[in-house]
Amino acid sequence: MLFLDFCLVMEQIQATTKKNEKVELFANFLRQLIDKELPLVCYYASGRAFSKISPLKIQMGWSSCQAVVNKLTKYTRSELSSFYRKNSDFGSMVEFALNKRKPQAQPLESYFSVTKQEPKLTILMLNEFFTEIATISGKRAIETKKNRLLSFLQLTSPLEAKYVTRIITSDTRTGFREGLVLDSIVKAFNREKEEVEYAHMILSDIGKTAVRAKDSKINLFALKPELFNPLKSMLATKVETISKALEAFPLLICEPKIDGFRAQLHISKKECKLYSRNQEDITQGFPEIIDDVSIQVRHDYQNTIIDGEVVAIVDGKPVFFQDLLTRVLRKQEVEESILKTPCYFYMFDITLSKGESLLNKPLLDRKKALNTIPTLKHLEIIRYKLLSDETEIKNFFQQMIKRGFEGLMLKDPHSKYLAGKRGKNWLKLKTSLPTLDLVIIAAEWGHGRRTGWLSNYHLAARDKNNYQVIGKTFKGLTDSEFQYLTDLLNSIKTSSKSWGIAVKPQVVVEVEFDNIQQSSKYESGMALRFARIKRIRPDKSVEEIDTIKSVQQLYENQLERQERSKQSQ
Repeated sequence: MLFLDFCLVMEQIQATTKKNEKVELFANFLRQLIDKELPLVCYYASGRAFSKISPLKIQMGWSSCQAVVNKLTKYTRSELSSFYRKNSDFGSMVEFALNKRKPQAQPLESYFSVTKQEPKLTILMLNEFFTEIATISGKRAIETKKNRLLSFLQLTSPLEAKYVTRIITSDTRTGFREGLVLDSIVKAFNREKEEVEYAHMILSDIGKTAVRAKDSKINLFALKPELFNPLKSMLATKVETISKALEAFPLLICEPKIDGFRAQLHISKKECKLYSRNQEDITQGFPEIIDDVSIQVRHDYQNTIIDGEVVAIVDGKPVFFQDLLTRVLRKQEVEESILKTPCYFYMFDITLSKGESLLNKPLLDRKKALNTIPTLKHLEIIRYKLLSDETEIKNFFQQMIKRGFEGLMLKDPHSKYLAGKRGKNWLKLKTSLPTLDLVIIAAEWGHGRRTGWLSNYHLAARDKNNYQVIGKTFKGLTDSEFQYLTDLLNSIKTSSKSWGIAVKPQVVVEVEFDNIQQSSKYESGMALRFARIKRIRPDKSVEEIDTIKSVQQLYENQLERQERSKQSQ
């Protein structure tokens, strides 16, 4: 199948605002594809070159792609930036620019082994190109990638270039997200929505889900977790009081809430791997945990997947999450970090036990299976209590706070493991100030001691397909973190102004605040009072941030508490 056919379908999808029409168009396209093309097209439509769990990353930002387009066309960087500011669509900017590009002396038809008269870019050829770009490494990797992209775009039509760059920059601009891709898979292969969603929960890979759904012989509900194919983590919802948790569930599994790094441990007979909640392989960052899984454990518990938290323990107390950041990002020598802050894997759930899926088993049964695994020097099982009395839970909560934990996790003993879901079967209770997970969408240049750093961050919550700012802050970070964010945000900037830069909504931060107040300053109508960044969250994706709806709920809860306080006076 030609990549141009994909582009034309996406143009039709972008042209309609009707969800059902978008799904129908893409479903018809999916039916025409061979098995090798099917997963690739699902990734491309979702705004990615590869699967979320693929180790391959293109790692080319907006700025690098723009530099390539500058070389291809007669437009200056300033002119292209002006077009982007008006349209906020990088792919359309590329199409616009290439329609006016200067003739090239020698198009590289040889890259595809086709004739100059009939250049044909297929979906499989594009995958070869993306794979090549993703595997380029070394000191001059960015320059090499830009040169390869330059050569590649010399061959493409403006429309093809529009979608190539949209995929590279993860910005499809078609109103067609992963949820609608799943709906298209349902329609294309005459499946029930529930079974396709279940398969996707298990596989965590939209391409694999499409391939399995296409095969009518496969019972999607019979799929089970696969080793070294990380699941999405089951998530918890915030709860304000113990009494509210008991209203939901009269009996609760209570366990300490650890300020760690959520991870999955995958165990086979030959090796073990550790994955983050973003499904990235972080095995190399924590060798002491991997080394602790002995040959005997690997033999007895092969084909097992365990859910838990990576925690650094010093002097018997957990080290704050932020101190784990250098290890996760591997910004320093791991051996040095092991001596300074040794890490441990605290296990609290098990989804695959010796090849048997436990996803649909009650949590109490999963706990029993987990408790058979031996504890080792760097592997611990989080101990829990089964409680129904508010006073007992409160006492346990206070004990955990004194021991240095964040609070309690309160869980329904009968809950199934719902990968990637944030339901009310798991609740989290913390004693600290409220926090929100927000995304940075812009940053201002600092003054005084912060001169030279991007250090006043525009914080936004998610609202359907958009983001709404609910506050700004430059508080809470160290100098090294200011420098880290300055480098990171500059690499994903979409435009520059005298005061700072706008960036792709990609960097997630956990934000503390005193309260929420009404504000006409922001479109959301709300603003955080005394906001400060508690920690940078590279382990979280932008899909996981708090929504405007959840912020509004917090605001309403705050008003209720204030009203109760007035009545009690």
